[in-house]
Amino acid sequence: MIDGSSTFAVHLVAALFYLAGAGFGWRALVQGERPSAAQRLLGFGALIHAAGFVAMHAEDPPVPMESFPAALSLIGWLTVVSYLMSVQIAHVRGILMWVAGVSAVFTLAAALSLPLLLPAELRSSGAFEMVWSHAHVLLSALGFSFLALATVAGLGYLTKQRVLKQKGAGRLGLPSLESLDRMEHFSLALGYALLTLGVLTGFAWSWARDLSPWTAHTYWLLLAWAVYLLPIGRRVFRNQHGERPARSVVIGFVVLAFSYIGIRLIGAIA
Repeated sequence: MIDGSSTFAVHLVAALFYLAGAGFGWRALVQGERPSAAQRLLGFGALIHAAGFVAMHAEDPPVPMESFPAALSLIGWLTVVSYLMSVQIAHVRGILMWVAGVSAVFTLAAALSLPLLLPAELRSSGAFEMVWSHAHVLLSALGFSFLALATVAGLGYLTKQRVLKQKGAGRLGLPSLESLDRMEHFSLALGYALLTLGVLTGFAWSWARDLSPWTAHTYWLLLAWAVYLLPIGRRVFRNQHGERPARSVVIGFVVLAFSYIGIRLIGAIA
């Protein structure tokens, strides 16, 4: 028999392969190359992910396939498998970075929701609470870091664009507008996915402690999450680049920073 920690570890490794595939896919897109390495990483991730399903069935008791974690895991796995099949049939490669990112999010969510299936006596233990607290802090911090990087790229883009219009670009020493835009795009996509997982694990952490998650920090964090939908929508669905998404990213980070820092400063002063 296999314990729940092994199932969690297998899903985590698969998600890391998917994230690596997203990174290599973005690099191939930037350099105009074929994403062969990224596709191999997705293939390895899918094989490891399949072992995760075996681990689910080998647990005592087995994880029900109709459960929420199993459903999330299956969606993540099938997204990768269907993409790899479409590459062979229709030669669709341009969306690899997004496919890998979506699959990583679903697989990580499945891994993090597996503790929900533990018996009540284990869920009420400090170990269960520690899983959610560590996951929330780690994912939120990573999401904040990548969104901060996207904001730096967005501010660099806006600054260089303005100076270019004033014929003074030589004094800046910033990367090209295209490089700043690509950096913002990648950091925004990854940071937003991690922030979403951070929000979800924060709710789960509150549930594990029998506390209400509805605090001032939560309201402002959800507001920041909603504001980021604007640049995500512009880039993904409307394929916009440049000034407008960059401004939205900066505005979103102002709200996000207030939810983490401003609320605590106000509380300390009060």
